[in-house]
Amino acid sequence: MLVTVGAVFGGARGSAAEWGHTTLRVRGRQCRCGALGCLEAYAGAEALVQRWQEAGATLPADTDEETAVTALLAAAHPEEGPADPVALSVLDETAEYLGAGISDLINLYSPERVLLCGWAGLQLAPYILDDVRRHAKAYALRHPAERVTIELGRLGPDAVTVGAATLPLADFFAAAAAFTSRRRKETPPSNRRGGGPRWRRAS
Repeated sequence: MLVTVGAVFGGARGSAAEWGHTTLRVRGRQCRCGALGCLEAYAGAEALVQRWQEAGATLPADTDEETAVTALLAAAHPEEGPADPVALSVLDETAEYLGAGISDLINLYSPERVLLCGWAGLQLAPYILDDVRRHAKAYALRHPAERVTIELGRLGPDAVTVGAATLPLADFFAAAAAFTSRRRKETPPSNRRGGGPRWRRAS
């Protein structure tokens, strides 16, 4: 989601800012959208688990994405014993993919802030956020990169749901503001509340 001047930017048809489907690699992995090389096909939760399995990890067939990501993090950063080098490598690659993707946002929009949200972001951020920032700065243009902050969103795992719930309210208030503005333009000053200009009321 892209927010500019306090409003969600939807583009000409309301579907802009599909950042996860910008091309990260030409002739790359097939994304679930059908295209090749999307950022999501490398850095999304589903892709993260797939890359780990392709590198040799084994998981029960009925393991859901959230449980699989938790297992990956536990393997890469165990409370005791040595870390799994394969899991660590997958996380390191993911941090670089995300950083490179964020650098595209920085170069295109020169944003004030980039927020990582959702359940996957909450799980991964404590382990990779510093590396994501480092890679984003390395891949982006220096001037805008020095003026952006990359942070973890504060709405928790329900950020997408909360954001979707606010869209009807945003449309309602925008329509109300447009209606009020239109009425003010259509109403002559003498008919507005207050009886027209102050100098005329004084007479």
